[in-house]
Amino acid sequence: MSVSDDNPTTLDIPLPPRAVRLGLSAAAPAAAARSTASQSTASQSTPVTRSTPVTPTRSGSTPEPVTAERAPSEAAVEAHTTQDLPVTAGPTESKRGRHRAGPPNALKARATLIAVAAGAVAVAVGGSSDYSSTSAEPAPADPTPAAAADTTANPALAAASEDLDGGAVPAASKADMDGFSDQLAVGKRLAAAAAAREAAARKPLYTSPIPLGTYQFTSGYAMRWGSFHGGLDLAAPLGTPIHAVTDGTVVEAGPASGYGNWVQVKADDGTITMYGHMASSGVLVQKGQKVTAGDVIALVGSEGFSTGPHLHFEVWKNGSNKIDPAPWLASKGIRLSSYTG
Repeated sequence: MSVSDDNPTTLDIPLPPRAVRLGLSAAAPAAAARSTASQSTASQSTPVTRSTPVTPTRSGSTPEPVTAERAPSEAAVEAHTTQDLPVTAGPTESKRGRHRAGPPNALKARATLIAVAAGAVAVAVGGSSDYSSTSAEPAPADPTPAAAADTTANPALAAASEDLDGGAVPAASKADMDGFSDQLAVGKRLAAAAAAREAAARKPLYTSPIPLGTYQFTSGYAMRWGSFHGGLDLAAPLGTPIHAVTDGTVVEAGPASGYGNWVQVKADDGTITMYGHMASSGVLVQKGQKVTAGDVIALVGSEGFSTGPHLHFEVWKNGSNKIDPAPWLASKGIRLSSYTG
């Protein structure tokens, strides 16, 4: 068939669907078949008035003419094809309108590594002399000369620096400690005096010459063996402590006829209490000594006219008149053991 230059004619080749032309679907043959059937029907009923040049496709298929009158049916086919076929993302192969791609990531990483290595080499070559001179400087033998000078100026700091194991720093001033020692001694004396006053205040005004339960009442103020016995005999073991019955002053302390040794204590009201039959070593006070009720003044003995270790106790009213000690002791709140004879 001849083709004139003034009115060229084209073959009625069906146009592939748009998805196939873009390479987005693998089901292009089925879509092309359906598109061909529909376009052939349209081409038979529609006259060709003007044709356009044939454009090749990327898939290498035979070029087809595109006419203005077939545009609506082409759009319908494309819409129908697009609705029937799923569109899947795929690699695009367009060679036009694509931006220039940069270098791959591996090349970027290699370039960065090369730059870092080059910088390290430059630093090593350029600054090695300064770094080596700085790092190779020997440490000073004495890192703190100023501290040594300060320790010589401060003896306490010097002592502390010598002992690095947590030793105590000595006192800076010995005079302060001496003053503290004096104050401590004064405080101890005051405390002792206060304790003595409190103990004296707690002592009774009168007490038994021998504690109750440690003696036997063997003789009373009465006639005995053809003579008058002017006191009380309290039998107790040798060395049993004898206590002052009242406060007073020691007026006699030593040997006495018939008593071996005795002690006499005169109270403030003039009453004298007498303690006899002690050994010389059993007299524990001296004449003129002040005593208080309850003080140990002697030890039980068996000297003089005695049949066994015991205390002979008498009470002299106004310092001369002997009275029965039993009622006198009872008037002072002192109870005697039962008489055993």
